[in-house]
Amino acid sequence: MKRVNTLIERSGGTIERTNLWGKRKLAYEVKHQKEGAYVLQDFQLEPSRVPELESSLKITEEVLRHLVVRKPEKAAPVTAVAPPPAEVVLEPITTDSENAAGRVRPDREEET
Repeated sequence: MKRVNTLIERSGGTIERTNLWGKRKLAYEVKHQKEGAYVLQDFQLEPSRVPELESSLKITEEVLRHLVVRKPEKAAPVTAVAPPPAEVVLEPITTDSENAAGRVRPDREEET
């Protein structure tokens, strides 16, 4: 971890936060290792310097895998989203004129 901090600082970055996740089993074997120490590190670095940092991390023996991602900007507050409309059931509708003409829906019996 000290070596990675040094690489970030040499690249002109500043370290904001380090979160040690501890030793965990890897999903698959990497460089003949079945376990690795996971570390989440927040840092600031000029985007143009990221390729230089990544190339340094690739040749660092202590680092099995790494992933550098850009954190999203602080998002605007989420507004309430309206729920989706209720499910619509399509049934034939009889009008008053059809009932007056003596037409009856076939699925219903006529009352006498």
